[in-house]
Amino acid sequence: MNNSKVNTILWIVSAVLLIVSIGFAVAYFTMKGDKDEYKRQLEFVYEKSFYELIDNVNNIEMNLSKLNSSNSQSYQADLVDKILEQSNMAQDNLATLPLDEQSINKTVSFINSTNGYCTSLSTQLAKGQALTDDQKYSIDALYDSAKNVKQEVNRFATLLTDNYSIVDNLKTNNQSLDTNFSRQFSTLEEPSVEYPQLIYDGPFSDSVLNKEIKGLPAGEVTKVEAQSNVKQDVFDYKSIEYSGMTEGKFVTYNYDLNFADDSRGFVQVTKQGGFILSYNRTHDLKRANMSQEECVQIAQKFVENLGIKDMTDVWYADAEGYLYVNLAYTIDDVVVYPDLIKVKVAMDDGTVVGLEAMTYAYNHTERKIAKPVATKTDAERAVTPELDVQKTTLCIIPNEYVGETLAWELQATGNGNQFYAYVDALTGELIKIMRVVETDDGNLLM
Repeated sequence: MNNSKVNTILWIVSAVLLIVSIGFAVAYFTMKGDKDEYKRQLEFVYEKSFYELIDNVNNIEMNLSKLNSSNSQSYQADLVDKILEQSNMAQDNLATLPLDEQSINKTVSFINSTNGYCTSLSTQLAKGQALTDDQKYSIDALYDSAKNVKQEVNRFATLLTDNYSIVDNLKTNNQSLDTNFSRQFSTLEEPSVEYPQLIYDGPFSDSVLNKEIKGLPAGEVTKVEAQSNVKQDVFDYKSIEYSGMTEGKFVTYNYDLNFADDSRGFVQVTKQGGFILSYNRTHDLKRANMSQEECVQIAQKFVENLGIKDMTDVWYADAEGYLYVNLAYTIDDVVVYPDLIKVKVAMDDGTVVGLEAMTYAYNHTERKIAKPVATKTDAERAVTPELDVQKTTLCIIPNEYVGETLAWELQATGNGNQFYAYVDALTGELIKIMRVVETDDGNLLM
């Protein structure tokens, strides 16, 4: 056989081997890629179920705490229906997770008990029958269990925040679900981190009710006129420069500000009426040494200097050296929650570093306040006697979708918690209960 033919055969063999090698390589990496993709998808399913379980358990605990705070059967029925829905979803979440029966006995028992008990309460309330004292006692017992289960699942959630993989912890020597994941779930005892869905603000802080803008002065202003409304003696800037317009629901002139300490700011002024819609300023925060009360006064004075009168502080919370203050329009001692302005104050030197007035711009208008039919005493009877009511005031609150309601606001405590309850001032019906939640970042409402 000549060298040419040998070389040809060797070339063909090499080519075939190369093709086969490429084929195996492609098959290997395809299989590996498919495997990795499957693992990612499975991890996503498990984590989604677990975080949903956390949300559902947190919401069950929250609504159970509200249930015994109300004497309104319609409100109780609404809460019971929510708890039923949340417990059903929690059952589905647990069924999806790779957990063995022994590791979730307490959680399953609690969720099943809650679901079964609330089913009977729902039937009873639908017939117009009030809750008995024994049932209220049982609700308190469920609430105590809810707090313990909530602590357990939230503590376990810290694992998933540290590059923890549920799939990687499914290794087991048998066909059961007695996995590392199950064992870690069952051994957690002390509470750590919570993941409630919280509103970082006070009551009705996001009440943008009306598609129609009601709160802006009539007429349009030029960019020069708008700039003159950014008063230097109020904002204390060194220089101001026009930076363009924003087109949207609110058409605004935008301005960049420079300050003597080299910090920078940004302010938006509406084309209609020349109203200060928002303001932000950078700030080199030092050690906080001002009181909350001092910062509230600074926020009130700042808004007043912008020409916005009759604003009352209705909520404030400090976080990371700043005080967030909610100011609501007040007329005849009635707090108008839809007309709200939020101010952010640095607690080291009292610098105002933020203002947001969109809800005020949407909603502010002159209102004729109706005379309440339900008295203050009627309102306080709408909540359970176990709540200790410290303060009752008249207010206007936004409805869930559209419109407003004259209501009594009850600030109360009960079972170690602080509540805000709202009772319709015309009908005496309980509308809403919100609970204050204390965290390291200040007080939160939900």
